[in-house]
Amino acid sequence: MPRSIWLLLLLVIMGTIWGLQFTMLKLAVESGYNQFNVLLLALLLISIIYGALITIKGQFFRFNYERLIFFFVVAVIGYIVPMGATLVAAPHVPAGILTLIASLSPLFTFAVALALRTEPISKTRIWAMWLGCASIALVLLPQTRLPGYGALPWLITALLIPLCYGVESIYVAARWPRGLSVMQVGFGEALSAAILVTPFLFILGEAESLSLQGSTAELAILVFVLCGVLEVFIYFHLVRTTGGVLVSFGTFIALFAGIGWGMLIFSESHGAIVWLAVTVLVGALALVTADVKKSLKSIHL
Repeated sequence: MPRSIWLLLLLVIMGTIWGLQFTMLKLAVESGYNQFNVLLLALLLISIIYGALITIKGQFFRFNYERLIFFFVVAVIGYIVPMGATLVAAPHVPAGILTLIASLSPLFTFAVALALRTEPISKTRIWAMWLGCASIALVLLPQTRLPGYGALPWLITALLIPLCYGVESIYVAARWPRGLSVMQVGFGEALSAAILVTPFLFILGEAESLSLQGSTAELAILVFVLCGVLEVFIYFHLVRTTGGVLVSFGTFIALFAGIGWGMLIFSESHGAIVWLAVTVLVGALALVTADVKKSLKSIHL
């Protein structure tokens, strides 16, 4: 298989499984597990998988103060808040809409970078921001005309997903612990998140309802975890191989994959307004991708 075709195939796989993850979280909650149980099980499984990988590779490391601070920060903004927002909003928001909102992450990353003045301001980025705002407005505004504002509170909650991912990417790039690999950071982040979540299960009495019986919810959590681990490896392989430009196209694939998975698993259907929002967001993401590509070219020059 030609190298270019192989890389494109990996990109499609990455985007497809990223879109599937939101559908799996929704399925887990709607199959009987509460949000805290889903969150803890997922984090424990991720920790076990990464722990096994660093054990096999002999990559044990020490948890010093600097690393602990990093792990707990990324645990909150990379796992607990975005996954928690997904699980809280999932019973009230279609999986396709959740993916659409999560696909705003590149725009939030740009917004955070611009706010911190770590990225230059350009007309392309400004237009991307405006198109991103327009796409989410198309989803949010119709809800304001419904009794009780419809799903508006849950959609606003879901906006925490791209916000956290946008902040996380900037923070991770600036504070990556020296000497640690991707697997080591993945283990530390997941384990820290599991440690932070566990006390809440006992405080709220939810730990008593946690039983492993191979239910639909547990299978959905397992698929979510395996997809997440595989996605991380594909992501970093593409970044190392292509320099990062190709990876940005994964958001397009994930957007349509998430909508497709929602249609397949939950028989979701979307009106003209949602498809218009998708079209506008695709335009915004296209501008983001073009701007990133231009920036990388200028760096190489």
